[in-house]
Amino acid sequence: MSFGRLALPVLLACCLLLQAPGAAAESAASESRATERAAGRPSVAAQRIARPPADVPLNHWSYPLLERLQARGVIDIDLSTRPVSRSDVAAAVSAAQSSDVSASGFLSAREVWFLSRLVAEFVRREVDSPAFSTGTASASLGLGITAFTQMRHGAEAVELNLWPGSAPGGITLLRDVGIGAGRDVGVDADDEAQLDVASAIGYEIWGGVEGFIGFYADTQLLLGRQDGARQVQLSSRVRTWRGVSASSERAYVKLERPSYSIVLGRRGTAWGRSRWGRLMLSGTALTFDQLTARYEVGALSFEAMHAFLEYEELGTETDLGDAESLFLAGHRMVVRGKWGSVGLGEAVVYSSVLPDPVYLNPLMPYYLAQHNERSNDNVLWLLDGVYHVRPGLTAYGEFLIDDLQYERWTDSPDKYGLTLGGAWYGAVRGFDAELTAEYTNVRNWTYTHTHTEHRFAQDGLPIGFELGPDADRFRAEFVFHPAAKWSVGTTYEHARKGRGRISDPFEPGDDPEPTFPSGVVETTDRVGVELGYQSLERIAAGLGAAFESAANVGNILGKDDDGWEFWVGVEFRI
Repeated sequence: MSFGRLALPVLLACCLLLQAPGAAAESAASESRATERAAGRPSVAAQRIARPPADVPLNHWSYPLLERLQARGVIDIDLSTRPVSRSDVAAAVSAAQSSDVSASGFLSAREVWFLSRLVAEFVRREVDSPAFSTGTASASLGLGITAFTQMRHGAEAVELNLWPGSAPGGITLLRDVGIGAGRDVGVDADDEAQLDVASAIGYEIWGGVEGFIGFYADTQLLLGRQDGARQVQLSSRVRTWRGVSASSERAYVKLERPSYSIVLGRRGTAWGRSRWGRLMLSGTALTFDQLTARYEVGALSFEAMHAFLEYEELGTETDLGDAESLFLAGHRMVVRGKWGSVGLGEAVVYSSVLPDPVYLNPLMPYYLAQHNERSNDNVLWLLDGVYHVRPGLTAYGEFLIDDLQYERWTDSPDKYGLTLGGAWYGAVRGFDAELTAEYTNVRNWTYTHTHTEHRFAQDGLPIGFELGPDADRFRAEFVFHPAAKWSVGTTYEHARKGRGRISDPFEPGDDPEPTFPSGVVETTDRVGVELGYQSLERIAAGLGAAFESAANVGNILGKDDDGWEFWVGVEFRI
């Protein structure tokens, strides 16, 4: 038995041993905290653990809960610019808890439990409390440990990310990168289905001074399959040694004051309100090493970022010098109200020896700066919005402009993307349920650039829509909750991918208005079902199955593949 397969029972046994005595202690502690709160006294945990300024990671369990409560009109918070800060969530859930809504019978029993879990996490700091902590009334240092293990039976070439947890209801343990994902990857029809076992052990460490400055860092050690080459370059950041790899995707320092914050370090960023089809910064690529500033006053918020980009050599580079680096700059403004929110953003990919002061200036319009002072930089615009039709029903959309031809004689293509979707949160036979449907369409050559290195990508993967250009996708998901901690979800996805790739820019002589999608089209239909459990305290688990049918895999005519996939996974917080 290989080390990766042995890791599953060993991790489960260790975590259960650690969990078993802790469960009784946690129950007793919960009762003690309830007694203290009833008596009007702060809990011991709240007195002991200060939480310095920090972000809520993009894969955190709270986002689906926040989305539901926001759609139902219970909380007021901007979820279109992520990650959100812990202090913003704490303020939003505190306001909801003290309002009449939580006591009027408007909330279901599960939503009341939702709200109590959010209060426990962000106000009393009891859910994601660390395994070890020390500190004073304002300063603290904490260390948390997580263990994750999963078994999956399916095709070998399907690329997966561990524990993204971003599906509605928070039940999904794994997320597929997608057809092509801007690279020539996919399911090989010759691959045989097989059983894979992967386990991960990670830690997170944070500290600082509450209400002023904090730091956060995490690392994961992944124990995967042990076959194949001794060393494989998984990305520009990660190598595997006989199936064992380690990565750190978040490590930053954050200064936070009541109206502004500044972040320096590595973290993920997502802009837009759509569920799966964010068009500018989707949050599916590698995290960015960045400097970010955010200013917020009333219903208006403004964020600006400047980041380094990891670059994948393709052999078709133009004039990128040896001393030059690639940079991503962006700024975004959001206005929100009870009706919803509207966001307007701009981003640019450029190369330089040092960061350009023009793009470091958060108030400078990038397009004008590029037109007047620079050339050959890749500037994109994003308009996005969400409208609350009524409590529990929202409609949303995004429109990305890479290049629109206002002079048609140029024989150049229009390059843009569009996402339209809606979400309903309500009840079926007295039990909470959610239904989300979304369609995304990204035209050919969107995200590309004449200078190959200026494509809108991080380490070869799109920064925006994960399928890249020349693709569209419809996805629908229904999640039903038979009990507060349980979820049953089913998804359907239909995706098409043309021959366009993010590494292939428009060339003179190409047809600027080809059929969409272009060339031999790769088409995939996928139906899945999953059962999930989340205590939101120490354990989450899920199992599921999916059937996928793919035609013209890799844009090769007649290369088809059908197959089943099964998985089961468990995550523990120690």
